[in-house]
Amino acid sequence: MQTRSPVGLLVLRGEDRLRPWLDVESVTWLGATGASEPIAPTGDVLTLSVRARDAASGSEVRAGRMLVTMGAVRPVHVDGARGLVRVFDGTTVEAFGGVPVVRRFDYDRFDWTAGGRLGQSIGDVAAFGGSYAVRRRGASLDDEELGADFALTPATWLTAAGRAAFDVVSGGPTDALASVSAQKDDVRGELFTTHRSPGRLLPRTSLFSVLGDFAATSTGATARWRAFPRLELIATGSVQVQGSEVGGQGLGRATLALDDEWAGSVGLEARRVDFAGARWVGARVVASLPLSAALRVATEVELVRPDDARGRGSVWPWALGALAWTSPRGWEIAGALEASAGPDNRESLHALARVSYALGEPARRGSP
Repeated sequence: MQTRSPVGLLVLRGEDRLRPWLDVESVTWLGATGASEPIAPTGDVLTLSVRARDAASGSEVRAGRMLVTMGAVRPVHVDGARGLVRVFDGTTVEAFGGVPVVRRFDYDRFDWTAGGRLGQSIGDVAAFGGSYAVRRRGASLDDEELGADFALTPATWLTAAGRAAFDVVSGGPTDALASVSAQKDDVRGELFTTHRSPGRLLPRTSLFSVLGDFAATSTGATARWRAFPRLELIATGSVQVQGSEVGGQGLGRATLALDDEWAGSVGLEARRVDFAGARWVGARVVASLPLSAALRVATEVELVRPDDARGRGSVWPWALGALAWTSPRGWEIAGALEASAGPDNRESLHALARVSYALGEPARRGSP
């Protein structure tokens, strides 16, 4: 989702002390529109749902507007209900149904969607499941997906995971991921491959989907090394294939902690991207520092040197500075200033602000 500034998100969450099994949460987008004319306020409710949960079994039911993720099938933004039941030993049954938030009404026909997942876990060694989702527009089938996912931990140092989704309508895979990782002491390595279709993320009526729906496959590896108790090094690289385009990207990152608890840190990252229309090299510096028990400052600076500057300068900068204050009574106030120059804007400046209050909970420390 893209929005025009000024814009903000209002996040609300409430719990009943007398009924701890019941809670409600909401995320609302608030913004403003208008250029030459006076700016008019606007907004949209992204999520608003009520949940009832059984703490002993973990079973729950949620109703309202929500984003549903269920196994390997695609996420759905829906007005409806979702339920999860834990039965027998490690068996879970999930189901959802409702009306997609983005609806396409056509006379007496309308969209509806439903799906579910059946999962099974075997101790801490394995977990696997199968999922299904369907979306209909009246009597016509719009989307239908079958999915499977698994996670294996045959040894404490070895982990494997994967998922795959199959589009029944088009008769082909839309999303797949497989990874194997191993860890010994302070060294961790991972091999991965992913396959994704743009049609999974865009509506079938989108011209981008119709004219450019070429599946992309990415294969690569990641290595992580805790060189010292306060120094972590990461390197990753991948090869990407999309249609006739072949490219790749790679990055190296170093993070240095300023204390043993990693409350403050400084990081340096270098990245190279060479794929399709994105060809650039860049560097990034990140710092997060606690000035006191209640005050924290953070900053990020990026410099990108594109292969094709498009007449917008040889180097594109981006910077963000933030300051956050947390009170023992549960208040948290954070503000940030963002400035950049790049392919879309010669100069851009944004201000961000966040105010939150936790009822009946101790204040949590964290970066803005």
